[in-house]
Amino acid sequence: MKLAGLMLAGLFACASSTVHAGNDWRALHEKLVAIQSSQAVPSMGLVILDRGRPVFVAATGHGTTTETPYRWGSITKTVTALTMLQLLAARGVSLTDTVAGHLPGMVSESLPAPLPTAVFDNPWEAEQPLRLVHLLELTAGLPDLTASEFNDNTRLTLQEALARNANQRRLLWPPGLQHSYSNVPPGIAAAVIERISGLRYEQAVEQLVLAPLKMRGAGFEPTDDLPGGFRADGLTEIPYWNMTFRAFGGLNASLDAMARLLEALLDGGRLAGRQVLDSVAVRRLFRAESSLGARAGLQVTYGAGLYGWVSGGHLFYGHGGDADGYRSRLGLLPGAGRGYLLVINSDNPGALRRLQKHVEAALTADLPQAEAPEPVPVSAQALSLLTGTYYPSSTRFQISRWRSGDRPTAEISIHQGQLIFVRGNRRQSLVPMGRDRFRRPDDPAVSVVFTHFEDRLYLQGELGNFVRVRPDGCPGFILGCDS
Repeated sequence: MKLAGLMLAGLFACASSTVHAGNDWRALHEKLVAIQSSQAVPSMGLVILDRGRPVFVAATGHGTTTETPYRWGSITKTVTALTMLQLLAARGVSLTDTVAGHLPGMVSESLPAPLPTAVFDNPWEAEQPLRLVHLLELTAGLPDLTASEFNDNTRLTLQEALARNANQRRLLWPPGLQHSYSNVPPGIAAAVIERISGLRYEQAVEQLVLAPLKMRGAGFEPTDDLPGGFRADGLTEIPYWNMTFRAFGGLNASLDAMARLLEALLDGGRLAGRQVLDSVAVRRLFRAESSLGARAGLQVTYGAGLYGWVSGGHLFYGHGGDADGYRSRLGLLPGAGRGYLLVINSDNPGALRRLQKHVEAALTADLPQAEAPEPVPVSAQALSLLTGTYYPSSTRFQISRWRSGDRPTAEISIHQGQLIFVRGNRRQSLVPMGRDRFRRPDDPAVSVVFTHFEDRLYLQGELGNFVRVRPDGCPGFILGCDS
């Protein structure tokens, strides 16, 4: 049944919930429902985990229950990554395998349509090949989808999606240099999953993740009981959008089903104490290894399927999602055994941020006060070696403008023993945590690092990716940043 228009507050009835005695999750839910009503959000879903188990699951909105499917957008990337990690563990395949070593000749009875000759173009392939780990950690060096791909609602097979605009799927910098968000690597990962498993991507996800977790009804096909996605007014419905690659954003699943995924993520692949997923595969989702920044000690970054962010001084891991009329957020506090899942069927990112802020505050309210680690002094001479003008070393869109040097630079200077990062109106002090490692004042872990590659100095982390313009010059893949 489709939702039609704004639901009045009286219709926001909790369809299903349980409550843990130690926390008043109902009171939190009442706050969220008030925000839902004020923001004209037709439907909202909430899952809370405490002590590693779902303790509150609720759907609010006319006609929705905890068994109603929602669209989860880019949280699908976590499921795709988990599918590949499960598959590699079962087949004894390493994440360091090259992508090219798995994709040629992708034809079998279950996969009748061959892949295009060139799925990607890596100018550095001989010395720095694209590897499976780069696809999961989004360190492949690939730009995002083109505008034509984002705006086309045609339902495509994986082979058709990979064939379209294949000539524009050229790496912009060497793989493994830096993390840069893109929706393309999951599509290539899906092709690798199909090649290794002999199954279609959707079948592999079902067998390796959805079925072991007993996520009933979860899948990649539209169903009649989806509540529909709406624009921010809560009135204008957005058509069901067919993702170019279902592997980056096409998952549909209920709150009940997703609660099982969250429990397994928090408990190393266990459900109710029973091991149902490979524990090494699950834990690998949280960890980054392939970028220069990760190898230099960056702790707040994108792992193999989950990324970190800081809220109230606490380090969360999870993922966000945008599915054309649906917005979602998954957040985990592994050390505390807590987590949450939020979803709304309104293209209203501001509303989701407000909801997320309240949920994260409630999840951390009774936890020990997070204390930022003590600074590790760095000499003034060492700090001075990091100062200068920096240009963005990565981009998702507007590639020609970026390559021509037409992007705002950043300045790094020293003030009272700390580095100061300034770009436009943004000013950020950086607390030293040892040579070349820093954090923002409220961060509980290293969130900015400086690292070298081919005699050039890079900054990576929560401030973005940058390369110093002088005195080290600019890498060859950026044409105009040092002119």
